[in-house]
Amino acid sequence: MSRLALASAYLRTWLLRRWLTSRNRIERWQQPRLARLMHDATRQVAFYRGFRDKDLSALPLVDKREVMARFQDFNRLGLMAAQIWSMIDRGEAPKGYDVGCSTGTSGNQGLYLVSDQERFVWLGTIVAKAIPLSLLRQHRVAVVLPRSSRLYDAANESKLLKLRFVDLRLGLQSAAETLAAFKPDVVVAPPKALRWFAENDVAIAPRTMFSSAEVLDPPDREVIERRFGLNLRQIYMATEGLFGVSCECGTLHLAEDVVHFEFEPVAGSPDLVVPVVTDFTRRTQIMARYRMNDILRLDSRRCPCGSALQAVAEVIGRRDDVFVLPNRDAARPDVMVTPDVLRNAVLAADRSIDDFRIRQTGENRIDIVLPLHVGVSATEGVRTAVLVACTQLEARPVVEMQHEALQPRNDAKLRRVENCWKPSTA
Repeated sequence: MSRLALASAYLRTWLLRRWLTSRNRIERWQQPRLARLMHDATRQVAFYRGFRDKDLSALPLVDKREVMARFQDFNRLGLMAAQIWSMIDRGEAPKGYDVGCSTGTSGNQGLYLVSDQERFVWLGTIVAKAIPLSLLRQHRVAVVLPRSSRLYDAANESKLLKLRFVDLRLGLQSAAETLAAFKPDVVVAPPKALRWFAENDVAIAPRTMFSSAEVLDPPDREVIERRFGLNLRQIYMATEGLFGVSCECGTLHLAEDVVHFEFEPVAGSPDLVVPVVTDFTRRTQIMARYRMNDILRLDSRRCPCGSALQAVAEVIGRRDDVFVLPNRDAARPDVMVTPDVLRNAVLAADRSIDDFRIRQTGENRIDIVLPLHVGVSATEGVRTAVLVACTQLEARPVVEMQHEALQPRNDAKLRRVENCWKPSTA
């Protein structure tokens, strides 16, 4: 049954790539599946029982905090979050299901509960989008992340791929040695890891590389693509599901063949949005009108690949890493400064800067950390550029500069722009 689910998902995804060539076709594909999701969710899951015979738009928006607090109300088995954690600790799962969690590097771990069939649907979907199947050879895929999952085990169980999970918690040197021995055709890893492999000349020659799990910044892309001689693609995925994969043209397309997206505008920005997702392939744990913690910049241009799936120009970062600074005019509302504004200001200030950290550490303070090799002139240029960017938005923060030997952590996602300031509630 699981292999049938995988084959069906693969074939469906492959065919839809050629059929979903207009927004009208995407809506025609989604509507009956959203209706079926609503029918099942309102009869099988406690949180949605009061919305029987309603449309999707009638459902309230939810987020990670609410779902984790009431986990039993969002899944068909009625399992509480504490029960899921206990299963994870014991390495167990209900028969026919899988449980797991995010790495928790943001300080707020998420949980998931999926059926075995849903695991194989996920695999078939992502393989069809990312990896061309070959009848003559078995692809060797390396996934480099801080935490494994039985979602990846589905690949080896299916015999479709030879997949090796590489535990990033053991360190980048250990990961490099594992990769060199495995000789993967495809590597999926956070950009900080891919960049380290590139800069340390790790002996691998994959045909395809995907950046995943972190924001892909321009300096990282440049180093990785130059070293490995390929176009770096992206997989946009989270604990909540698969949300997008880059096509062969390099465009990141949202996975609208399996997820319905709504977009909330980001206050103070003309072109940034927060995605609200509804996954109509999942029935065990319902993900309906779930507000993500991500900020995207959408792309209205049509991709040369012909797909009408929504293109994403950039994954900007996290909503809670938006800086909130006092307005220069105390009578006016606070100013929101999104991660892309700060990131672009630093990168535009001096081309020699290939790494940095920008942190809000006080109500009106920004700390910027640059590598040790950056000189005084470039440092002052960065300070000025960030101040100018903030001033244009009507803020005037104190900007403090520091220099460190910047090294990525193995146990945490790399966040170059981070809001570390929590206002007092006293």
